[in-house]
Parts: sequence; structure tokens; C-alpha cells
Amino acid sequence: MTTTRLKIIAGCMIAIGLVFAIIGFASGGQWYILKDNTGFYVPNEKTFVSQSYELDKFTKINISNEHSDIEILPSDRFSLEISAFETSDVTYVVKADTLTVKSRNKNENAMTIGLGPFKSPSIKIYVPKDVLLSNITVDSSFGDVNLQQLNYEQLNLDVRHGDISFNNIEAGYTEINNAFGDLTLHQFSSDSLVIESEHGDIDVTGELNGKTTISSSFGDVGLRLLNKKSDLGFVLSTFFGDLTVNDKDSGTKLSQLHEGNNQLEVSLSHGDLELSLK
Repeated sequence: MTTTRLKIIAGCMIAIGLVFAIIGFASGGQWYILKDNTGFYVPNEKTFVSQSYELDKFTKINISNEHSDIEILPSDRFSLEISAFETSDVTYVVKADTLTVKSRNKNENAMTIGLGPFKSPSIKIYVPKDVLLSNITVDSSFGDVNLQQLNYEQLNLDVRHGDISFNNIEAGYTEINNAFGDLTLHQFSSDSLVIESEHGDIDVTGELNGKTTISSSFGDVGLRLLNKKSDLGFVLSTFFGDLTVNDKDSGTKLSQLHEGNNQLEVSLSHGDLELSLK
């Protein structure tokens, strides 16, 4: 699909969203409406419900999500906070040291149309700061993902539509697949990192150890790393865009050999690549 066709489709979707948003505002003072198999309707305060739950201890998290924002946050206890529309169905269970959360819509062909600000369905998981999570698996169709002040051994994250943000993360192996949305990793340290992005900017600050592989189809990539240039091997390329290393224009391709374990490979199709090293 060409870039022109993508722009046309995106423009049509935005126009449709604006039309439905205006309808929602005229119908009930809301800038958004919901749709399910019964048709379109304007939600009200009673439609949106929030609940909190105390949880047993766990070290693994498994999330399957259709339409909610997801946050995993530091706390002094294990707990879960769910905010959702009444048409949503969010279930959870802690079993065999694993928290499993599933979010879906009870009705078929469900979707939300409009523009903010408005309350978004959300799943917030709270984990004590001193806990080392052994595994986090997230499969999300729509919604942002936010992780704060976590330590984990392995994470597998698959997001079709939504922004991803990490802050103050000590990570082992991390694999991120993102179709549409920006990716921001700040104060991020990892032993191994794999990122595959189709449409969206990537911004990473921190230290990348072990093998790091980043591939992007559309979007800029900025890496501001604490790694020393002499301790890192890298292979960098961008097909359409500028390549800059430590504020120096490097054409479209650049590589550096290094015999150690720290290896960085970044490949872009359309976008600028900027790498900053010590």
C-alpha cells in the first residue's frame, strides 16, 4: 500500500471520527460515541465503571487486551484497578504465580469513535517496587501501554494500535512489536532488545547491553545511550532518511566492528536515525 493511499485512508477515518464526535456532542454533550451490534449510542457516566481489587502475589503477568489502556506501576502491594464501559468484559485470575487479565467487548463489532478529552477504558496493575517479575506478556489490539519503575527478566509485547512508553525500567530480554504508534523508552536498561515497528517514532534513552535489533518501516529513531562507543559494535542503515552518530552526518549506512557481546543493529526504511554514545 502506497504512502498516498495510506494518507487518503487516514484522512477519511479522521473525517468520519469528527462527524460521529459532533453527533455525540449534539446528542448528549459528549465528544465520542460507542458502537456495538445494537447500533450507535452516546455513553453516560453510568456507562463507565471503575473497580479495584487486592491480589495475591505473582511474578508473571499475561494480558490479552482488545480496547483498554494498560499500565503496570510501582506500589507497596499487589493490586488491580479496572475502568471500563459496561459493555466491556474484563476478567482476571491469579494462579500458579501468574496474573492473567483478559479484556474484550461483550458485544460483537464494537468500537469507540470520537475525540478527547474523555475517559478511556484502562487496566492498571500495581506491583511492589522490590519484586522481580520473571515474565510479562501483553497482546493488545487498541490502547496505550505504560510501564513504570519495573524490574523484569523477560517481556513480550505486541501492540497493533497504541503508543508505548517505558520509564525507569531494568530489563532482561525485551521483545516489542508495534504496528501503529510511537515507542518511548526512558531510563531503560536491557540485556537484550528486539523492536519491530511499522509506523511510529522510536525514542530510547539508557543503556543497551547484549544484542539489540531495531527495525522500522516508517518513523524516526533516536537513541541516546550511556554505552561507550568503544564498547559497542553496530550496523546502522536508513533507506530514506538521514543518519547521524554523535552529531556527525554519516550518510545512510555506518558500521563498527566490536568483538564483545554488546551489538546494535538498526535498520530503517523511511525515517531519520540519530545515535548518541559516550
